[in-house]
Amino acid sequence: MKLLKTWIEGLDEILGGGLPEKSVVVMTGEPGSGYDILAQQILYQNTVQGGKVAYFSTTRSPEALREDFETFSWNVAPLQEKGNWMFFNVNVPDVLQVLMEKIPRAVAEGRWVLIDSLSYLILTQKYRSVITMVELLLNSAREHGGVHFLLLTQKMHDTETETTMQHLADGIIEFSAQEMAGGIDRRMRMKKMRRAVYEPRLIPFNITERGITIETAVRIA
Repeated sequence: MKLLKTWIEGLDEILGGGLPEKSVVVMTGEPGSGYDILAQQILYQNTVQGGKVAYFSTTRSPEALREDFETFSWNVAPLQEKGNWMFFNVNVPDVLQVLMEKIPRAVAEGRWVLIDSLSYLILTQKYRSVITMVELLLNSAREHGGVHFLLLTQKMHDTETETTMQHLADGIIEFSAQEMAGGIDRRMRMKKMRRAVYEPRLIPFNITERGITIETAVRIA
């Protein structure tokens, strides 16, 4: 299986070289845990290396997202001008119909897709239709390749819904953030990753002015 680099220092080593091609990965965690930042960072690094991205936003405008990215010095404006980065604001009544039309085209163009967010679609759309949209993304990935991401906010849905979405996806990266004396302890783990051999351990990380950085040193309890 071909592995595609995330270009995030330390993460590719932990993943054994990168994320499996033709994969759809659920990034999940509570708000503020960093699950959305990692997905955005991987896409940004992919475009910096010459790749292409389609960012589908259900609630936030491209302008608001660009302002968030500037926090980490991610300048997507020149990438948009070159056509490598495309924002799609799909906050419209027929959001699922728009996604079903645009996702296959984007993946066929070689773009890595991000759905921000799957949770919003589950809360506002017919559940069976959301599953159909996820299956369409999975099928498009199988046919054309790339690595694609779904953002799923924990504790917004019942356990059955979360489990169903995680079952459908090829991979799950789960994030946690706990208050500790002197700060916040942030960790991620590869809960599932089809077509890959990975170490099922908690990975410490920090959120810095450059985005997410992986702690490569082993902590001593």
